[in-house]
Amino acid sequence: MNKYHLSADQLDTWEAIRKFAQERIAPQARHIEESNEFPRELFRELGEQGYLGAAQSAEYGGAGCDAVTLCLILEEISKASGAVGNSFNTHVSLVTELIGNHGNAAQKAKYLPDLISAKRMGAFGLTEPSGGSNAGAPLTHAELDGNDYVLSGSKAFITNAPIADIFVITVKTVSGVTAFILERGMKGFEIGPADKKMGMHGSPTSSLYFDEVRVPKENMLGPEGHGFRAFAQALDRGRVNVAALIVGIAQASYEASVVYAKERQQFGKAIAAFQGVQFPIAEMATEIEAARLLTFNAARMFDAGLPIKLESSMAKWFAAEAALRACDTAISVHGGYGYLGDFPVERYYRDVKMYHIAEGTANIQRLVMAREILGRYPI
Repeated sequence: MNKYHLSADQLDTWEAIRKFAQERIAPQARHIEESNEFPRELFRELGEQGYLGAAQSAEYGGAGCDAVTLCLILEEISKASGAVGNSFNTHVSLVTELIGNHGNAAQKAKYLPDLISAKRMGAFGLTEPSGGSNAGAPLTHAELDGNDYVLSGSKAFITNAPIADIFVITVKTVSGVTAFILERGMKGFEIGPADKKMGMHGSPTSSLYFDEVRVPKENMLGPEGHGFRAFAQALDRGRVNVAALIVGIAQASYEASVVYAKERQQFGKAIAAFQGVQFPIAEMATEIEAARLLTFNAARMFDAGLPIKLESSMAKWFAAEAALRACDTAISVHGGYGYLGDFPVERYYRDVKMYHIAEGTANIQRLVMAREILGRYPI
């Protein structure tokens, strides 16, 4: 039943990624979680299957898919493994997309083929130790010196940083916020040890340190001072993608709850027979469906060339709230077993909590929504 009114190509892609995610990613999810190791070989497979270049031009090895299709891909990957989904999204929706949308011909030719094939992995450096919500005022700065910019400062909580080869970094220059492409190994550029996190094990994060790093002018992404506009656009689209990731984890927790409720016996019958279990599951299903529809709506608006600042924030905020409730309910449905690592629902809860913070906190989303809504009704 095509209840989401998807095209034939979208349905084909959805079926293909669902099959790949369940056959290749899901069986490795527990090992990725317990080993806390980045699954590099799995990303090579994703590159070979064309998923890392899903939204990029065929000129560089991409598939040129639309925003709705990318949401389908992200949801299924995240449903199979939140950690794989998180690293995938950073690589595809931020690094590759920023270079694809704002890079010049030489930059695209140099970086996109390697990113799309997973020969090299990407990381996006925006957040700093002093905070990430005030994205337009980075303390990391760069000054022009001859044919180079000299960068100094630091970044924090950078997804993929420990394993990345290519970094898109935002810094303050004389003309405003500017984006640069850095490569691992540049003199003065240090990558800190992997952070120890509550969840998303296997999707590594760390801090970045810049001690007078000399970056050639040709590594500037777009014009000087254009960085804030570039990553603001990327984050609007990125919130839609993150909402799809969140829906994937929520869907996994919902499906696990349904299966467990129908199998678990108490008082001579399956616990699914009791309203105390039925009602929370019904609420889970409703809120997850609403989150998915908000996400598809924002993606379709993007594909139509419409502004999506309000709609993307709505999708991200609602999905994060609904998913956290869904994952909490899943643990309750599982009872004591839900608190054990033998069942995946405790991992879903730890993983999804990150999205209350990442890509704009819940309060930042409320602020964005309020400004957009109130700004449309001038006094």
